[in-house]
Amino acid sequence: MPVTGIPDRPAAAGAGDHARTGHANAAWLLVGLGGLIGFVLLTLAVAGGVVFAFDQPLLTLAHSWDGNPLVWKAISESANIPLIVIGLGFVLWLFFTKRRREALLVLIMLAAVTAGSEGVKQLVSRPRPEAGTADGIPGVVFSYPSGHVLEALTILGFVALRIWRTSRPVVLRLIVVIAVAIDVVLVGVARLALSAHYPTDVLAGLLGGFGVLGLYAWLTREGAWAHQPGPDSHGAHDSPPRDGRQGS
Repeated sequence: MPVTGIPDRPAAAGAGDHARTGHANAAWLLVGLGGLIGFVLLTLAVAGGVVFAFDQPLLTLAHSWDGNPLVWKAISESANIPLIVIGLGFVLWLFFTKRRREALLVLIMLAAVTAGSEGVKQLVSRPRPEAGTADGIPGVVFSYPSGHVLEALTILGFVALRIWRTSRPVVLRLIVVIAVAIDVVLVGVARLALSAHYPTDVLAGLLGGFGVLGLYAWLTREGAWAHQPGPDSHGAHDSPPRDGRQGS
């Protein structure tokens, strides 16, 4: 006979996991909205001619680190063609692992980030810092925001989040997240050291990147239109059969 009064532990554990997932999804939505709102407010301030006291001192400090500009140029260039290859490769990987709605979402987001970044540059029309040593990009003459930082955080963030949601070992997933964070920071420092951007340009790239990454996480959450779990998804191999019977 069943014993009453004893809690259903698997059900309770499942409810706890569901609640944690719900909290994480809400947090990602807040990150996305907060990042985009922060980006808009900062853009309005810069376009309005607001002078930020930390811009010039931090730029001067970063420029004092340019003793070996080839290193900074290499780091900066890693956020150009290599990022495009990673982004397109990620879209293709999603497509061929049956996550085609997510692949479409990523493609749209990457196009919006690229076009939006260049559009904001034209609207704000902020000249780049003087005495910069960064190689110029044809047709890109304005400074705000830092497209390198924005796209690095967006593209590498997409990849890191997708890996985090797999069933791979936690240590491996943490290494990927930390590596992405270090790379984004180094790209931002490189852009400052080369005097290609002001610190507020880099800050705008970070805010915009977190905004897009948060929305991506929200739009690919479990149950969302773009959510299509693949064979490597977390829990894909250890969930019980739908009829409740355990495999032999």
